[in-house]
Amino acid sequence: MRPAARLQTIAELLPLALTERQPADRLVQQWGRQNRYAGSKDRRDISDRLFAILRHYGNLTARLGGNTPLLVSMLATHLLTDVPLDEVMALADGSQYAPKPISEADAKTLTHAAATPPSQRADKLSVPAWLFDDIEAQMGDETEAVLAAMQDRAPLDVRVNLLRSDRITAQAALLEDNIETAPHPKVKTALRVSGTAQITMSRAYKDGLVEVQDAGAQAVAQICAARPFETVMDFCAGAGGKALAMAAQMQNKGRLLVHDAIASRMRHLPERAMRAGVEIIETVAPHDLRELEGQCDLVVTDVPCSGTGRWRRAPETKWRLNAEGLANLCELQARILRQAAPLLRPAGRLAYITCSLLSSENNRQIDKFLEENQGFEILPSDGPSGHHARHMLHPRNWDTDGLYLVLLQRRAGGDGA
Repeated sequence: MRPAARLQTIAELLPLALTERQPADRLVQQWGRQNRYAGSKDRRDISDRLFAILRHYGNLTARLGGNTPLLVSMLATHLLTDVPLDEVMALADGSQYAPKPISEADAKTLTHAAATPPSQRADKLSVPAWLFDDIEAQMGDETEAVLAAMQDRAPLDVRVNLLRSDRITAQAALLEDNIETAPHPKVKTALRVSGTAQITMSRAYKDGLVEVQDAGAQAVAQICAARPFETVMDFCAGAGGKALAMAAQMQNKGRLLVHDAIASRMRHLPERAMRAGVEIIETVAPHDLRELEGQCDLVVTDVPCSGTGRWRRAPETKWRLNAEGLANLCELQARILRQAAPLLRPAGRLAYITCSLLSSENNRQIDKFLEENQGFEILPSDGPSGHHARHMLHPRNWDTDGLYLVLLQRRAGGDGA
């Protein structure tokens, strides 16, 4: 594809990425299947540039004073890939598959936008203005540095499955498929992959030596500290990544119960567990939860949330979220905590996890739960950044996704309320 055709494609995909319900990466994959003439380099370039625009979208639209997809895409091509502005505007020549020529007024708008950075902090950092105070309430003095880091591309990590391998062996196995990795400095099970690689096509993955998982997700699983012979429940199991990590912590000994309100999210977990050599997983249906009350040593609630901590990976989500959606998520989180708490035995632990940077989903949610449930207290725990009551991982401290975790303990002899 010619550069002009790539530009036109990006301009066409951008409004879809902002409004469609499906993830942006799936949208690009779908476009690639429907347009076979685009080569692998074309698809990769279009994907990389579209995601860069989504990460910087607030800054770009603030400069332009609007969000015309073509002008946003042209400005991004200039600012984010260092193509001279006159060369970018020349791409819009109206030839086959190229954008139509822009007006003189649009050319002046682009020229002004390229030279005029936004003045508001939220716009500079490409964050929806209505979320900024909520983020700052959680992140404090680190707010601007963390949000700046959220505009970068996320790294690729794998988790070494200690049921089948160790870090050195897994590294060597990946290298046989020309996949270079380096140990994460703080997360003992994590390997960081150099460049891009098809991990799922490697022999190490197929043999169950590794799983694709962000180092931050691995870290919070370690903080939960599931132990052999315990009864552990992953209450919002999803695809089961944390459950598999906890199974390795438990050395395949004990009971690992998995539950999700939408059971189809767990449909691939049996296959993943078999590949990983995990034998202690039991699926729990919602109507069976009452029978488990008072039986669990650890309940992990990795709750549905805004995903603000994953903006590097899914930047489209920051522009899709609205106040009503956030309020609904906060209510759902509170409801999940209320449902999960009775499952614990006295002195049992309740892990609350989000991939959020928002105080409304993190500190304020926990403060509200503790106020309403005097039978629980915070249990300080060890994590990558030390011994804390509340853990907040993010790109600026360990180059992970933004993840929040608090361990709560049911008071011995308390009823949890």
